[in-house]
Amino acid sequence: MKMIELKEIRAIAKELLEYAERKSEVKEAEAYVSANNLNVYRIAYHTDIPSNGLEEPKSEEDFGLSLRIMFKSGKYGMGVSDSDFSRKGFEEAYSKAFESMVLDNDFKGFAKGKKGKPSSVYADKKILKLDEEKAMAKSYELITGAFSEMKKSKFKEGFNITGEMDALAARMAVENSNGISAAEENTECFSTLTTDLEVNPHASGTSFESSTHLAKLDCEGCAAESAEKSLSMQNPKSLDSGEYKVVLSQIAVAELLYSRFDIEIPSLEYNANPFKGREGQQIFSEKLTIEDNPLLNGLICSKKYTDEGLPTKKNTIVKNGVFKNYISNNYYSGKKPEWKKYGQHNGFRGGTGRNYGSDVSVKGTNYTIQKGNHSHEELLGEVKDGIYLGRMWYTYPVNGYSSFDFTSTIRGDSFIIKNGEISSALTPNTFRILDSFESVFKDVLALGKQAKAARSWGQDALVLTPEIAVGKMKLKSISKGIY
Repeated sequence: MKMIELKEIRAIAKELLEYAERKSEVKEAEAYVSANNLNVYRIAYHTDIPSNGLEEPKSEEDFGLSLRIMFKSGKYGMGVSDSDFSRKGFEEAYSKAFESMVLDNDFKGFAKGKKGKPSSVYADKKILKLDEEKAMAKSYELITGAFSEMKKSKFKEGFNITGEMDALAARMAVENSNGISAAEENTECFSTLTTDLEVNPHASGTSFESSTHLAKLDCEGCAAESAEKSLSMQNPKSLDSGEYKVVLSQIAVAELLYSRFDIEIPSLEYNANPFKGREGQQIFSEKLTIEDNPLLNGLICSKKYTDEGLPTKKNTIVKNGVFKNYISNNYYSGKKPEWKKYGQHNGFRGGTGRNYGSDVSVKGTNYTIQKGNHSHEELLGEVKDGIYLGRMWYTYPVNGYSSFDFTSTIRGDSFIIKNGEISSALTPNTFRILDSFESVFKDVLALGKQAKAARSWGQDALVLTPEIAVGKMKLKSISKGIY
């Protein structure tokens, strides 16, 4: 299917709004139209099993529309129509909105149009009009990059590599009764690869790269890093329970932020936010500054418009360790007078790309942590004796959602630091972290000068962060070997 052009999507949104506003029961309406084209190139290779390497190239298209309506009765409703831009689709969406309407006294109406030109966020024409053969050739770089690193190391045993390269083109248009008229197209691509060595004990390494532009996606570098990590994870050693100085990798920082960095206004209503009541307080180290910035070109969560049609903007969340702001959308910033100051610039729909099928919620974009001036080697020197924490999983809050306390397991790509240098690999799945997000980031020793974009599994926002050295982290030994 040829992807629907932005001008067509915009015209449909205008027509859909006009259709809804002609209904006698409607006070205000919002028309939203989107189309996504996702291409996935699945990599699977094993030295002992015949394969093509690129095993599963596939594509997926979705398009549709939705209506959000404030009825004259004061009730609110939302309706969706899948894969149908005809008048029948309009009727279906309106009928569902009418049938689902509920009274919500906190809903004050849809976002209001504001003057001003949004910042530019550039989409890649090569993804918008994807050349299948060129995309497949790009995905094969994941194989050649891994092969090159394995050949250079002279590794003689069997190994397998699994991963994928994805390329997504998304288009949306939104129109409402209050003057909102916005349309945007976004592109993103990313690669992820895991290299597993057929050795005893098992050794593996994982890497991730992303970009808004296909030519700038470093698939070869991603693959080489994955293979290099797996090779360095051979002959791992264990440690005893205790409190250790730690260097957090970019991926580990992203995992921690995903778990306990809850800065979305809705969680305040349920007393499920650890920041509640602490605005303006020094919570973390003065070395730590964190922003939500949707206007960084090249980062895959950048957008110039929200899904409510408002221009996006940068928001400083933590400044020199002091908690400053939550993120919000139109609904929540109008719900309570004290929430109005948080703005309306994070109203997005869930799912991949631009999702007509979901209601608007509050979501982060690019969480950026200000860089420091330490090299990787200098960070190891700051720790001197401790752990380089590369990858975590099963990271969960404990003691309730209003607490910063968390637990996690050190998954892999992690190492023991002795005398300021990497001494050996740390055996995966032998340490559980039992600590507090607050205490970990209150004791920041140093920040790296190399920032990298990372994304945790299931996370909406991207995290652009350097490596971070922290003074202590509580670790409990749960096994002496891989289980």
